[in-house]
Amino acid sequence: MNYHEPVDRELKRLLKSKTQELVVPDLVQVAVEHSLHSLPEQNVTKAYPKNKWRWVAAVLSLFLVLSTISFYTVPTFAEMIRSLFVKNHPDIGLLKAQELGLVHNPQIKVKDKGYTLVINEAVADPTRVTIALQLFDRKGKHVRDKLFLNDENTISIKDDQGNIIDTMYDMGFTNDFYYMVAFIDEPMQTDKITIEGNIHSLGRSGDKLTQGDWNFSFDIDMKEANRQTRTEELNGSYTTPNGMTVTLKRLTRMVQGVRFELETELDEAALARSPGDLWENQMLSFHFETIEGEEIHSVNARKSESLYTLMTSDSRVIENGKMHWSYTFRFLPENEPYRFILDGYYVTELDGSKFSFRPSDLTEPKTFKIENDTFELVGASLEDSQNEDGSYETAISFYGEIENEILNNQWSAYDAEGKKYEAHFRGSSSYINTRPDSWKEGLIEMGDRNMPNPFQFRIEGLSQIPEELTLVREVVNKRYTDPDWSVLIE
Repeated sequence: MNYHEPVDRELKRLLKSKTQELVVPDLVQVAVEHSLHSLPEQNVTKAYPKNKWRWVAAVLSLFLVLSTISFYTVPTFAEMIRSLFVKNHPDIGLLKAQELGLVHNPQIKVKDKGYTLVINEAVADPTRVTIALQLFDRKGKHVRDKLFLNDENTISIKDDQGNIIDTMYDMGFTNDFYYMVAFIDEPMQTDKITIEGNIHSLGRSGDKLTQGDWNFSFDIDMKEANRQTRTEELNGSYTTPNGMTVTLKRLTRMVQGVRFELETELDEAALARSPGDLWENQMLSFHFETIEGEEIHSVNARKSESLYTLMTSDSRVIENGKMHWSYTFRFLPENEPYRFILDGYYVTELDGSKFSFRPSDLTEPKTFKIENDTFELVGASLEDSQNEDGSYETAISFYGEIENEILNNQWSAYDAEGKKYEAHFRGSSSYINTRPDSWKEGLIEMGDRNMPNPFQFRIEGLSQIPEELTLVREVVNKRYTDPDWSVLIE
């Protein structure tokens, strides 16, 4: 009898008890066996008996193996470790959840058709739900390209009354697990949530699918996470030179994030520029920084090297001209002062700016400037209609450097007889002239001069190039950078 055998049996029993909830890949199991059988039997002094030394060495080996398994199969730890090495982007929420003991192990293991679905980590608070889902094949290898959430495969979040609050999606980010997450716009108010998975097929659309049953369901008690939620009322109100009043409302600190709320209201003159429901198309631009002036977070900044840790944003109309805004960040400083700084805002308004030209003259570039927006027209052509009905439409190619926002704009085209056509944008854009020390500069570049790859006005219904053409921007998403306001939050 080999004197190692009783010790090895005990170590294997320990390993089995510690890993019974894990699907351990074959490679790791082989490593454990190799570690046990490769431990030397000689050069052991009497002061350190053979069995005792072997126990210590084997346990160290086992700890190393289990640590390796934990790193790749216990995703919260894996992501925390990784995130700590990403400068300025740690996932404070997951770190705090771990610190408070709010990382749940639902012990989900569902097997069918040779695949095993495992969930050993879940974190939830009123603003975010995160689970780490793994899918193993027959060989114990995690397969990262088999599970897709769609109409057939869903993971739902239900409150304690059985109502669906939200559905989860795969955030990607890592190959070690499916990083399933849901960001909740309006924080949940429930003592319990149920995570319910309905998984019936594996594989990519268009390929041969594996049909099966990997359904699961588990509950998460929200009472402690709710107890960790705190609300702080904020003070501060400011009216911009062009008629928007911004009022800070409150901070809600939760385990995995901080919800920041404010309200905006347009005065009569501002509303007159945005009749009907145009005024509802708004966007705010702001940032937080430390007392020393270091950036914490930014929202809608035209700035290179911006920090962006926004998880969710939401807005709703309160009454005519007035809106409520909420933003959920991964963190905001606690127990130390910092500043909220309003950088600007966007409001969709009536415009009417226009420029006229002869398409036949575009053999040479023609430049037009309206409301600080520059358009350099470089060509005109007939293209297949985007309606795919066999007809043609006129395309005006251009490069642009735009101060205002290009979303929600409405353009029309008029020929020499005054007939009106709808014009739509087509192409790619990017930010230019941004600086790391400036929040209010920066333009939107329409088209890419380096490729070259211009942007286009596509004029629907204009099936022949006219002698003269007038382009009118009926509606513009106006950018205002006139605010000069900051608030110290303590």
